[in-house]
Amino acid sequence: MAQVQNQVAPQGAGASAGGLATEHPARGRIVVLNALPLNALPRRHIQLDVLPVGINDLATWIQRRLQEGYEVVHYVRHPATIAALRAAGVPLQEQPNSGLYTYSHGDIIVVVTLRNPPRGQEVQQVSPQDLETWLILVV
Repeated sequence: MAQVQNQVAPQGAGASAGGLATEHPARGRIVVLNALPLNALPRRHIQLDVLPVGINDLATWIQRRLQEGYEVVHYVRHPATIAALRAAGVPLQEQPNSGLYTYSHGDIIVVVTLRNPPRGQEVQQVSPQDLETWLILVV
């Protein structure tokens, strides 16, 4: 995670509905998604820096970014996934969000997926150990 801490220094993305309030002016956003839709990214040549992270390291990393003035927003519509992330210490609002994400300059994207998703079924129970997480920076 030290590598990510040194790389992550986005500047000033605006506040968004559904984010957690911080005591500092927003420095940037950490956006939690359950997939990375390419149509949410700028329609130009971009490069992505993708770093797999453990769920516990992710929670610690997010807590540090909150202290630096970042805000956390999420676009996760599955209550079981939200509950598992919250149980692991990732500070998300409990309310599911089925809105459409659009990238803003400086966003740090966190993609969260199930390790072994059952096809065609909505999972009702998810534990933090069922999740895979990645940090994604647009460079």
